[in-house]
Amino acid sequence: MLSRRFTRDLILVLIILSVAIAAPVAYFATQARRDISEQFIFDASNRAVERFRGMAQSMEATLGLMRDWGISGQLHLEKDDDLARFLFPVFTREKQLTGISVGTQSGESFSVWRDGNRFRSRHVHMSGGENNAEEKYWTSQAEILEESTATSTYDPRLRPWFTPALTSRKIQWTQPYKFHSTQRVGITASTSFLRKDDGEPVVLAFDMQLDKLFEDFSGLSPSDHSRIIIFRHDNQLYRPGGDSLEPGFMPMVDVEDSLIRKVHANWTGEEDLAGRVVSVLHDGAVWWCGFQPLEKESRNTWICVMIPEKDITGHAGRRMYRVIGVGILSLIIASGLAVWLVYRGHRSFEGAALFDPEHPESSLRQLIEQGENRAVEFKSTLRMNLHSKKPGKEIELAWIKGVAGFLNTDGGVLLLGVTDDGEITGLERDVFENEDKCRLHFKNLISKHIGADRSKYIRFLLVPIDGKTVGVVRCARAEEPVFVKDGNKEHFYIRNGPSSDELPVSQALNYIKRRKR
Repeated sequence: MLSRRFTRDLILVLIILSVAIAAPVAYFATQARRDISEQFIFDASNRAVERFRGMAQSMEATLGLMRDWGISGQLHLEKDDDLARFLFPVFTREKQLTGISVGTQSGESFSVWRDGNRFRSRHVHMSGGENNAEEKYWTSQAEILEESTATSTYDPRLRPWFTPALTSRKIQWTQPYKFHSTQRVGITASTSFLRKDDGEPVVLAFDMQLDKLFEDFSGLSPSDHSRIIIFRHDNQLYRPGGDSLEPGFMPMVDVEDSLIRKVHANWTGEEDLAGRVVSVLHDGAVWWCGFQPLEKESRNTWICVMIPEKDITGHAGRRMYRVIGVGILSLIIASGLAVWLVYRGHRSFEGAALFDPEHPESSLRQLIEQGENRAVEFKSTLRMNLHSKKPGKEIELAWIKGVAGFLNTDGGVLLLGVTDDGEITGLERDVFENEDKCRLHFKNLISKHIGADRSKYIRFLLVPIDGKTVGVVRCARAEEPVFVKDGNKEHFYIRNGPSSDELPVSQALNYIKRRKR
């Protein structure tokens, strides 16, 4: 006769499996379009974001290398021709780089930027109270084509990339703005160092034009009729230019494209919007759109992928055949699993289920509030004897026998770093170098005293709470008996109320026999 717990869990499993069979069909009846649109949209947007962040990381690495050059005294503004030739190879390395600037706190600067197939450089320095600029055109082979001199109002200290680089050791990125050299919209990464000869602060800056990025992003459109747009958090849409219009940002209220305005109206600016799609109705057709921030931290600039539903309807039909196949396979698996449960019996995971790994902190507080019981036990440390202030084997064996007791009974949860009266002291008192060392020590002790083959019933999780770290050991009911090895001896433990008791050999054998029934 089946036990009440077994009957309950068997019915629950069958209900879950039945729902799992029906769910795919019901899901695709109502959500097929959303699912496929998400796949299309976020494949494209993630590629764009990854490409942007990859370029940004590459530029940061190169900029960091140039900073090291500056610290070692290899960047000399007074030798502007040598400096220009020194910087030209950087453009070959960074394809999206459009300009490099070097500026000092006294106002002197040197800039070099792409100009079609050529390069231009400008050296601005103070002379008699005026800013004099020496400009040169260069071939791609670093040969000077022409030179000119004029008075300039350019001051690097007034550019948006200068001051932030002086106030932080990290590489700083600006928001999109118009470059002085090309009058194109882009973003700039900057960093600073102290000049070797006189200790004056010097700022290095890399420019990246948005129109080049937009060309790359447009090529990532997932279908023939899909579209990609870039906009800022302050409701400014990036216009790539064309038809005598310069590229740049324009207020969303001035955008005449009604589709873009409808799509943007669905963007709330909330962080959780990233990774979700919304639908809009435009000219009798449904469009699906998804949003992703280009920058991880500031989330100021966003990319949006829009795709008409007509571009994905064909894929929905093909997906339906897969659903039917999944349904048939699920039916076979459900039947086989039910038979397996009848013949193999029930393995309880009741105790371990007391802890919810999806909500670790709240679940942990609830367990501590309830106190120790048949399925929950507290231990202050994993290895440290708090009286001798040294690691002790007796401390390790104390919680290991608790784990064995759970495995031999109905499972349970052991909390390491919590005192008997429920005070959270954390595993910090065990003085591990890092969390990986702590996990490795736990794994080694389980293998040594219980056996690596029993680790499949054990889950070890480190949970931060109140500035401390608690070790959560989730134990399932093992299918076979578990013994604790201590030297040449073996011990058998079961849970008895809030403690783990050792059974003599004769009682252990009887218990194991009854347990298999």
